[in-house]
Amino acid sequence: MQQQPMMQGMPSGSYTNESMLQSQALQYPSYQDQPNNNVNVMGMEGYDSGYAGGVPDDQLLAHHQLQQQYQQHQQQHQHNINNGNNNESNGQLDVYHHQQQQQQQQQQQQQQQQQQQQQGNTVYENNSGPLTSGSLQLSGNLNTNMDGNNNSGSGSNNNSGNLSINMNNGSSTELSTDIRKLQDEILSWKKSQESSQAKVNQLRTTLTQKSQENRELHQSLTQVTQDRLKLQELVHKRDKEMDDLRSKYLNDVRQIRATDDDHSTIEQRVRMLQAAILQLTKSSSGDRAVNLNMEQAQQLVKKKYKFGNTQPYILNMFLEKYIMDTLLEEVFHGPFYVGFTLAKEYAAIHKWMVENNFTDQAVRFRQQLCFMSAKAPVAQAHAAEEAKRIARGFETKLERLYNNWTGQQKVLDLVTKAIELSLTMRSQNAEIMAQVIPSESEFDPEKMVPAHKSKEGGKVKVCVMPCFIDTNGVVVGKAKVFCG
Repeated sequence: MQQQPMMQGMPSGSYTNESMLQSQALQYPSYQDQPNNNVNVMGMEGYDSGYAGGVPDDQLLAHHQLQQQYQQHQQQHQHNINNGNNNESNGQLDVYHHQQQQQQQQQQQQQQQQQQQQQGNTVYENNSGPLTSGSLQLSGNLNTNMDGNNNSGSGSNNNSGNLSINMNNGSSTELSTDIRKLQDEILSWKKSQESSQAKVNQLRTTLTQKSQENRELHQSLTQVTQDRLKLQELVHKRDKEMDDLRSKYLNDVRQIRATDDDHSTIEQRVRMLQAAILQLTKSSSGDRAVNLNMEQAQQLVKKKYKFGNTQPYILNMFLEKYIMDTLLEEVFHGPFYVGFTLAKEYAAIHKWMVENNFTDQAVRFRQQLCFMSAKAPVAQAHAAEEAKRIARGFETKLERLYNNWTGQQKVLDLVTKAIELSLTMRSQNAEIMAQVIPSESEFDPEKMVPAHKSKEGGKVKVCVMPCFIDTNGVVVGKAKVFCG
């Protein structure tokens, strides 16, 4: 097989006209490809001595020719090194070295074939890919940097030749497939890394946002805490101011009120008065069938109150009403406090002040008179005398209703409590008055409570106890009524 046309297409400078590759084409017989790593081009004498016995004469002649060419190339290589032309000689030495290796491999294959023929083995299978004379093609420049000892002479040796050898195509295909798989794995890894990096960046962004929100919340919390402390200081300050105002108000009230009572204490005193009246009727009656004068009691109910039902619980209810009506007439409905001797003159002055639009002054005038009446000893002495007088009138009326009257001291205590309560109610800024519920009025649970065995609604038939209410409409004590 001729390689002359192929060599002509190679670039100039890689092989000169003196190159042996242009003078002749080498053909090698087929041997099994068994590489020998111990072959050295410089040790050709050992090669000849080891294989001369089994090599044909034409092969020995070719070997000697190659040895002579090698010596010539050695001389040319030394000359090129001296002249600085190292690139070209290196390429030629590489070709010669490669040819020596191929020749050694072929000789080994030929020797093995002869041994197999002697043993009777006529079939030879080359599973390792035989190297024939047609499978080796020198198609370019060698890319190997070497000298006679496989070392570069100058350290900057630029070889321009490439050695292209068509080996096993199946191995090349498998290598390409592995490379593609590796490339695919690399691309997949890169995509996974990019995705992970994107997630990391997203998490960093989220962390930055949350950190910013946390700082803002911390600032807001700090501001709220500061505002809360300021508000607490303000509340403490206002509480102190309220305490001061309350104390001042109470001092002012003490200067104009007869007592320190307010609506809550007055309500309790009204209930105590009602309970005392009920207790008086029960304790004085004793055995109702014997002690109560039924004839006088029935006449009182029928003639005075015009009520036809005279059952025992009705008689007791009207006895309570009779006692309360006496207190209203003698104590609560008077022009002023019973202990004040100028009560009639006070009534005229107070009326004149209200009619001339001195309402506030009239209230202050009333409160000041109550205050003086409660503090002045002469007024207290006069009130005690009036209490005894009213109690004697009570006893006279009650003695006619009971066969055996024994409640003298209880009546005096009851009248004294009523006088003190009336002074307290008149000394308030909004004067509290006893208001009798008219008959046939609708039952109002805000102002009334039903009496014993009374209906819890309908029309009012009897007002047993009045309703205590101030001038602003605030109920202090509810009325006790009987509805039919």
